[in-house]
Amino acid sequence: MQNLKILNNKEVKKIMNELKEQYGTTEKLDFAFFENFKSKVYILSKKFGELNDKNLRINNLGMYFGKKEKGGFRLSIEGAQMIKAKKNVLEIDDREVLEWISRNDLKTSEKMNGFIIIRNKNDVYGVGKIKEGKVMNFVSKDRRVIRPQES
Repeated sequence: MQNLKILNNKEVKKIMNELKEQYGTTEKLDFAFFENFKSKVYILSKKFGELNDKNLRINNLGMYFGKKEKGGFRLSIEGAQMIKAKKNVLEIDDREVLEWISRNDLKTSEKMNGFIIIRNKNDVYGVGKIKEGKVMNFVSKDRRVIRPQES
């Protein structure tokens, strides 16, 4: 199993304050937070501590929540779905959803900065970063949807 550092209350509070400032979220996330050597943050139910894991073979621990980066905290798709953002949310149309899940960047004239959440109606499709009129796409290759060739 990979080496994970348990984040203390102060470190978790720092992440939650960043999310509050960037997205206006006031969610209270009652999870244990872990960080790996690549600055990726995972969350796990606190009830895991009640489990006798002595005889279990564990490959990984928790759900990938996001990553600490120079430009701020970049949420995973699941992390973005959990926090109920109130600001820095880019609403995209159905055509743009296809572009996004195909792992293409989007053009925008929005005046947001830093990491933003991509949403269509009530569905969250992940996090991008606005730079020079483009929303940079962070959807990993293994989660990309490949569109069939149009005839």
